[in-house]
Amino acid sequence: MNEQIIMHLDNLAEEEREQFTKLLEKANKENRVWKPKKIDQYYYINDFTDVCTDTWQEAGADYKRFKIGNVYKTREEVCFALERAKVKAELKRYALEHNDPEKEAWNNDNGHYMIAFNHRVNDLFITRGYYIEEESATCFTSAPIARDAIEAVGEERILKYIFGVEVEE
Repeated sequence: MNEQIIMHLDNLAEEEREQFTKLLEKANKENRVWKPKKIDQYYYINDFTDVCTDTWQEAGADYKRFKIGNVYKTREEVCFALERAKVKAELKRYALEHNDPEKEAWNNDNGHYMIAFNHRVNDLFITRGYYIEEESATCFTSAPIARDAIEAVGEERILKYIFGVEVEE
């Protein structure tokens, strides 16, 4: 339904026009967080890592999935999220299996190595940090371990699913 409304803003005071314009802008912004409405179809990842579909019934399971970010509008979104979770798990597992336990503590003596992406030059690289621990970064205790993790997990998969970089298939 596409309805048009004609309004004469010249009947409003300047302050009212500004307020009205801001309200219109707010109303026209698409909500970046999608939450299904009753009887909307949505996708989620089940306990067996299968992509499933369900109908939003405002049931406990619906809200629990939404609460942990396991509700997707399209099949493409859920498939991407599933592959991203796999890549993150593989990197974390690689770090757990190969890191030197004596160098894992965050202190002035131990550097931590993380896989990063520079969008300006379109380059994947390894960065080192001593004091700043990031919430979502997998840390390695040496640059060679980080490089080996890239090799083991796959640079293209890391680029695509962790950094959202388009790669040729």
